[in-house]
Amino acid sequence: MINATVIVDRYGDPEKYVLRRGLAVFIETKDNYILFDLGPDSESLQRNAEKIGIDLELLDGAIISHTHSSHIGGINALGWSSPFLKILIPFDSMKSIGRIIKNNGLVPIEILDWLNPWPQVYVTPPVYGPPWEHFLVINTPRGLIVFSGCMHPGLRKTINVIKEKFGDKKIYALIGGFHLENALESYIENTIRELLKVNPEKIIPLHCSGSLFISRARSVLGNKVVEVKVGNTISL
Repeated sequence: MINATVIVDRYGDPEKYVLRRGLAVFIETKDNYILFDLGPDSESLQRNAEKIGIDLELLDGAIISHTHSSHIGGINALGWSSPFLKILIPFDSMKSIGRIIKNNGLVPIEILDWLNPWPQVYVTPPVYGPPWEHFLVINTPRGLIVFSGCMHPGLRKTINVIKEKFGDKKIYALIGGFHLENALESYIENTIRELLKVNPEKIIPLHCSGSLFISRARSVLGNKVVEVKVGNTISL
């Protein structure tokens, strides 16, 4: 069983959590604790993790999906809680994000190609949006679970890269940003058509997915579209 807990997003209880436009998801696999994206600032990452009951000191590693500020801001918090932690960083960011990570006592590892850093867990090569973006893929008996920061390259391009690695293995779940909050309706409809082709069991839109996309996807895909907010855990 894979558990994913949303630590940072802008949707949730404002009296309980720090809500920000950004993304950080805590992932529990059978063997590891992984942080996918770091949110826009250290305050939201650290305070929300404490409220939820997540100990960042126990992390085995973290990945930054792409270089936008809403996904990299919690570097300082990880430096305080988890010195020497390995952070997988986007292609061509060693001189920028990598330098900040080193200055915070952490270890940057630039993603150049497919990586398999932990059992069942894979990270894609850079996929161009712009910017370069990387996706976390967990290979489970039920199928592939794909974590997206913002899906800047688009759903079709992203899925094609994953299929090149895993062939026709079923994609069980898609979780994260879909980058559709300001998209034209025609583009949203195209994305939903692509989702119908992929036919995942669960779709968990977060961050930049947009309310119109979520409502349209739910009307077509029904209960496959699952709403998750800050502090919620979904078992996959």
